[in-house]
Amino acid sequence: MQLAQQIKMRQSQSLVMTPQLQQAIKLLQMTNIELCQYLENQQSENPFLEIETSIDSKSRSGEENNKNENITSNISDDFKNGNSISDDPSNNQDYENRYETEVNERPKLDTLGTSLNKVTPEDFDDYIDNLANKPETLKEHIQKQISLELKTPKDLVIASFLIDYLEPTGWISSDLDQISKETECNINEIEEVLFKLQKLEPAGVFARNLSECLKIQLNEKSLLSDGLDILLDNLDLLAKGEIKHLMKITNFDQDEISKSITLIRSLNPKPGESYSFDETIQNSPDVIVSKGRKGWVVELNKSTLPAVVIDENYISELSSKKHDVNSSTYISDTIASARWLKRSVEQRNSTTLTIASAIIAQQEEFLEKGLSHLKPMVLRDIASNVGMHESTVSRVTTGLTIETPRGCFAMKYFFSVSLNSADNNETHAATAVRETIKKLISEEPSKKPLSDEAIATIMKKDGIDLARRTVAKYREIMKIPSSAQRKRQSRLAEIS
Repeated sequence: MQLAQQIKMRQSQSLVMTPQLQQAIKLLQMTNIELCQYLENQQSENPFLEIETSIDSKSRSGEENNKNENITSNISDDFKNGNSISDDPSNNQDYENRYETEVNERPKLDTLGTSLNKVTPEDFDDYIDNLANKPETLKEHIQKQISLELKTPKDLVIASFLIDYLEPTGWISSDLDQISKETECNINEIEEVLFKLQKLEPAGVFARNLSECLKIQLNEKSLLSDGLDILLDNLDLLAKGEIKHLMKITNFDQDEISKSITLIRSLNPKPGESYSFDETIQNSPDVIVSKGRKGWVVELNKSTLPAVVIDENYISELSSKKHDVNSSTYISDTIASARWLKRSVEQRNSTTLTIASAIIAQQEEFLEKGLSHLKPMVLRDIASNVGMHESTVSRVTTGLTIETPRGCFAMKYFFSVSLNSADNNETHAATAVRETIKKLISEEPSKKPLSDEAIATIMKKDGIDLARRTVAKYREIMKIPSSAQRKRQSRLAEIS
């Protein structure tokens, strides 16, 4: 067999995503808060960009706004007529790095460690106010007390490890053997430090399970007796409602068992939740829906939505001067990048508003009557209504939130599978069906809770064809116990 080199030409088609298209897709998936941060990063790299808040944009004159509107065109039109090619900044070697910058990157610092972002005195005052009003976290509260209980450096080191394993509930569920390996300390020493930390406030922190958490709180109140100790060691029997068995092993009569259950219910099973566990800032809604005179009004949340403005005066000033080849290339590429970013943001806002309006138009009955009237809806429905691809709708609705008179929801919340009706071709949203199940259980007689089969029968009479196993699946999703467990809980409530 003879091997030889040959030159052949082959024609093929391939889809290439330009840097501009990649940027536009990335912007579609950003929330308003993420968009602000991303644009601030772009502003630090592009001298022709200005980012304005809603307050700043109101102060601009209408003439200047009209001027900017004449310069900026729609992205979709540019794709069709090829104008985007004239704005192609791909010749700039740093283009991909600039537009592939992560949204959550750290702020840029100079050689002295000073932030390059502009900081005004008002920003500093706001920062001081935020520090003063910031709620105390659980770990901060614990660290203030450690020096009162622990003295030796070794105990303080072990305590710092244990604090890192502290959960939002105030418990510590990690295995002490693992902590022993990390600290290279004897497990007895760790247990000794843990016992000291369990004396800190709030009572019940650093417990390894529910039983220990409740025991710590009762011991703090000097209410822990031998009978209560045994009762807390057998919480599984208490959950099953096996009162007679508990009376036997604790030597309590029914009245004492009832008082003990009442006392246990007065305790806090998650003492850490009274403190702020993390400092995560909750995002504001991206879209706001309100009731207007002629119907529902859908608008973007302008309080968190930045506006991109091109500094045309600076561009005109530079255009009137002569530059060398490298400078002229940099200026033209940077201007093109700025204008493309402005159009991308405008297209992102327009697409978000269009899709949100289509969702609200489908779910008006939900806004009027409540969750049980949520209609079944899939991405395909909205995509066909707005004339976009399903992937575009998916990108926009992922991560974005919408505020309605019924509450603040993720946009993805409104999409759910449909269930067939028992009598006609009408369909029901799975979310609305779950809400109906929840309502039936909340209204059931406490002594005779409804079984999954009974719920399925009731819903079939109401026109919703549902199998028993589907009822069980939805009940488990909502973390609602079975009918037998609900009956035991009702019996415990009567005793206490």
